[in-house]
Amino acid sequence: MSHLSRLTYHVILVSLVLWSCSLWEYEDPSKPYESLPPETYLSLTAIDTIFAAIDEIIVTQDPVTGDTLRDTLWTYAIGTEPDTSMIWDTLSHAFTTITTSRQVLHWWGEDRDGDVIGYYYKWNIDSAWTYTTKESGLFYVPIRTDLDVFRFEVAAVDNDSLVDPTPAQLVLPMENSPPTIGFRYRSNPFLADINSDTSFTFPTRTFVWDIDDQDGIETVTDIYYALDDTCDTCWNRLDAVSYSSITLQGIAPGFHVFYIKARDIAGAESPIARFPDEENPNEPNYWKVIPVVGNVLLVDDFVQDSRNKAQSWYRSVLDSVLGAGNYSVWEIGKELPYSATDISANLNYFDHVIWYSAYTGKETYLEASANILNFVLGGGNFFLDAPELKDTTFTWFPLDSSFVLNPSGRLLSGRTLVSQVSPDLDLVTSSLIPIRVKGFNPDTTQFARVESLYRLQEPESSADGWTGTPNVCSIGQFQVSPTSLSGKIVLMSLPLHNGTRPILEGRGSAGKFIAYLLKEEFPR
Repeated sequence: MSHLSRLTYHVILVSLVLWSCSLWEYEDPSKPYESLPPETYLSLTAIDTIFAAIDEIIVTQDPVTGDTLRDTLWTYAIGTEPDTSMIWDTLSHAFTTITTSRQVLHWWGEDRDGDVIGYYYKWNIDSAWTYTTKESGLFYVPIRTDLDVFRFEVAAVDNDSLVDPTPAQLVLPMENSPPTIGFRYRSNPFLADINSDTSFTFPTRTFVWDIDDQDGIETVTDIYYALDDTCDTCWNRLDAVSYSSITLQGIAPGFHVFYIKARDIAGAESPIARFPDEENPNEPNYWKVIPVVGNVLLVDDFVQDSRNKAQSWYRSVLDSVLGAGNYSVWEIGKELPYSATDISANLNYFDHVIWYSAYTGKETYLEASANILNFVLGGGNFFLDAPELKDTTFTWFPLDSSFVLNPSGRLLSGRTLVSQVSPDLDLVTSSLIPIRVKGFNPDTTQFARVESLYRLQEPESSADGWTGTPNVCSIGQFQVSPTSLSGKIVLMSLPLHNGTRPILEGRGSAGKFIAYLLKEEFPR
């Protein structure tokens, strides 16, 4: 081949190669010209259109607070053409089902050229969008009228910071559900606990309640309560967020009824709850406030003494010391008041408390330990007769040790409780005590002053299970400040009465010991 021929061949070959590259070359689909925004979806798909218009705005005044209230009345048409005589807003993609304001919504997004990294969402009542990486949410929409319509929008965001320009939307017609309110379980006494159709209290009484609302308790804004009357001006308002109870003080003696109701943000009110409730078979039919009489309180914590024989004996002692009826009586029953505020109030009405607990059966003084301690630290004087000392962990009278005096379960009559104050105050068991009773030693490190008031005599025979002269009654005081002591607290571990007869009447009545406390030890 000549030199010219070879040159011509190479030119032709290069041309063919260049032409071939142009013929078979394709665009790379992995490198788009521009990023595409994501698309957003809601898991609920609406099937109708709602047309809505404002019909009327009603302006009223709250009769209790005086606040101005505005209520918007809407006119709705679902799935039909709007009334041409009115100005309408078109709310697209709406449900025909009316729902409550508690909404659980789910959404997701898709991006053809990347990843969805988050979402912006907004209700029509919101002024700004909210960002989230979650794909669901629980919402409480604030319904302000009986029926309202809300729109929810959500837009996906991709890894190129592009936002879906056409957010997914959902329109929901919502009907307001009224709240409910009821007294907390067992916050009011049960008939079985008080053995009476009447609940007796002193002039302080706490009521505790629970509220609920299908729209969410966040929509409940107001609590209203009234005493004895439900007239328009009888109600007192409480903030539902701040209050779940109310303590009434200074209630006038006599029979009363307590009423309570709740109101939500849309103005819907709950049915009225009341105490006492004659339709509740578990609760008393009447509530009576008894007056505070005198400065001495007798507490009956002996529920099995159904005939109140022990109470009658204590009353006879107090009648002779203070004068007939110049004191108050609190008969507890099986349960203390639900609120510790009421327990403390009952004690703090008085200067001196005589509390006798159960000879057999259940007593409640252990549950009132904190209230008793506060009463004593505040200067009150307290005497407790606690047969058996079933529990010795109470803080208001710290013990170093306790021990059973009669392991056989029998403490014979004729045994002397030797007074550490005066022989005139010696007591003698007048009846057999057929329960295990205890002696005790106070924790002297916890008291500023502690003394023994009674010790059991030395044993007479092997039938007596103790040794020496064990302590069965002590008096103590706490250091409240560098210059002052607490009230006096007295603990006795032998029973004064067994529900049938007094136990310590062998050498004069045990009433002389109570008289000594009220006249000599307790006065301040």
